[in-house]
Amino acid sequence: MDTVIGIKTRLMREYYRYFSKYAKGKVPEEPVAWVTAFTPVEILKALGISYYYPESYAAVIAASEKEQEYIKESEKRNLSRDCCSYSCCFNGSLLLEEGPRGVPPKPDVLIATNNQCNTLPAWWNTLADEYDVPLIVLDYPGESCDRAEAASYVKKQHEMLTEAMEKLSGRRLDEEELLRLVNNSERSVEAWNLLISNLKTKDISPTTLFDDINFLITARCNEDTAKLYDMMDKECGTLEDADPLSIPVFWLGYPLWYHADRYLKELMDGLRITGSNYITWWSLDYSGEDVYEKLFNAYNYTFLNLLQKSRDKRLHKLIEDSGAKGAIVLHNKSCKCDFVSARNVGLPQAELDTDMIDREYLNLEKAKLQIELLKETICRG
Repeated sequence: MDTVIGIKTRLMREYYRYFSKYAKGKVPEEPVAWVTAFTPVEILKALGISYYYPESYAAVIAASEKEQEYIKESEKRNLSRDCCSYSCCFNGSLLLEEGPRGVPPKPDVLIATNNQCNTLPAWWNTLADEYDVPLIVLDYPGESCDRAEAASYVKKQHEMLTEAMEKLSGRRLDEEELLRLVNNSERSVEAWNLLISNLKTKDISPTTLFDDINFLITARCNEDTAKLYDMMDKECGTLEDADPLSIPVFWLGYPLWYHADRYLKELMDGLRITGSNYITWWSLDYSGEDVYEKLFNAYNYTFLNLLQKSRDKRLHKLIEDSGAKGAIVLHNKSCKCDFVSARNVGLPQAELDTDMIDREYLNLEKAKLQIELLKETICRG
């Protein structure tokens, strides 16, 4: 019988099976792609192409407390510490040829998208030069142009990606298989949304959600992922209700991957996180009449690819639904474009200068004072 731990183990084993620490010299049986977080991986999966996320692995490295060594090595060799910490951390791992799970198999192709962050295509360019492999950049216009024109434009790119991946894999795309995988992703999102709704009312640690969103990123089109989240949601139903005397706050920004709890638990006495924008970023909308419309809606309208007005509206709804009385806002040094602006939140805020990977950017004493001030402000209000 499947268990939560059993499914997690199976998904992790599948994802890391060709990393050097576990592969023991085994060569991947299929082509390898390194991809950014919001790549339409359903197309790759349908064609038997393995895909890996350098950003996600940087988070794993930080959680293992190795990021400083790798960031310093990267800075010494090629990248300034002011660059995105995901890139510095991952590149340092490549340079030293080591990591908590080894290093991923070398890519046959690199795929980047602009529906998340404009830094990523630039990072992938450096990787393409390093490995001398093709780089494909998918351009998603978001809300900036007519919907019908955008749909046609994105569909052509998906078709071109499919054609390139068919050549790489030596296979022809089975659209029924692609639809099955897209539907798996849709079910995974639905199950995840039910699971994260427990954060407001149940005694569930945000650490669980910050960590386990990993499966929605790396394995969203796997049948096991929806099953995993369904089982976790049922387990949440047996948990005690959250402490009604704690002050509900919204966590606005990335998890702190280097922190054991992924958030500043030691500074949160009397506060309780009831919502987070990060845990909704992969709640992609796979609605549509056919597989290409589903892919268009999912990847063109990611949260980070919306206009500021739409992001504000969605963020306000998330905060309202969470019941938060205040917000802890992370000014992340790696995200210079400030995708999630907190200027229109409408709540008392503790604004912390930090980074999701590089722990040296966090001043704990300053953060403590800011969070204490937030508590006082809410209580006086």
